[in-house]
Amino acid sequence: QTFPSNQKLAFRTEPTHDDADRMLAVSLSAFGLLRSGLARSAVLHQGCAPASAVTRSVCSASLPSLPEHLEAMKEELESGEAQLFDVREPQEWASGHLKLAKLVPLSDLMEGEVPKYERSLLTYVHCAAGIRVHNAAPVLEAMGFERVVPLPEGFATLAGLGFEYER
Repeated sequence: QTFPSNQKLAFRTEPTHDDADRMLAVSLSAFGLLRSGLARSAVLHQGCAPASAVTRSVCSASLPSLPEHLEAMKEELESGEAQLFDVREPQEWASGHLKLAKLVPLSDLMEGEVPKYERSLLTYVHCAAGIRVHNAAPVLEAMGFERVVPLPEGFATLAGLGFEYER
């Protein structure tokens, strides 16, 4: 879903605590979406109100809604019907990773190390930019993982869309 570029940002002259939280969330979201080329769909802009000489204008917006496939994935992960593998390398994982993900480095897979996780679960795979997943998926399938889904979204995009992450 994209929005016309002629729509305007919503401004308020009286910032609230909720505005600051939303601004931080939108900033994090925009960072991930910019990296994935989805920035124009990040925020629905609704109109402008000028700031006075005394107050600052504040842009507020909400996080974009999850695409349908990610909404389904989130529900499956939370219910235990699925698992999420992060195939980035340990140093990438250490700099930040999704709370629901399990570290399964692509380098380990390529060396033949079989992950010690349930093979019959639906297994989603993500990396930094949606590229390494295409190498990891067939290796996981060859190792007996029955249903493997490589995600086109990378870590920053998933974090930006609201998936919880930690460092």
